[in-house]
Amino acid sequence: MPKARMSPFALMTILTATGFLVGVGLCGLDFALASHGIGKSTEEFGVGPLDGVSLAVMILSALGLVLTLLLRIVVAIVRSFSHKESEPQTLLDAQDQTKRQDQQ
Repeated sequence: MPKARMSPFALMTILTATGFLVGVGLCGLDFALASHGIGKSTEEFGVGPLDGVSLAVMILSALGLVLTLLLRIVVAIVRSFSHKESEPQTLLDAQDQTKRQDQQ
């Protein structure tokens, strides 16, 4: 089965959204570890072992999502200004027409 082509924007969006979800998951994992007394200080807003990593992953992936969205908008605007002349569409190939004429 042939593989479907994905646009680079769709691929970038999927990758950055996945990265964002990984960052949120790391934040949740850090919270779960803290609830069992692993890695957090006794302060109310202490820093856990995964806080820095999850925050960095979420910030970078969120920036990637925003930049991809802005780039998508810019590309759509540029494409709208570069209007191509309409070309006639051929519904049937020349070979199909000759086969039909031969059959009649």
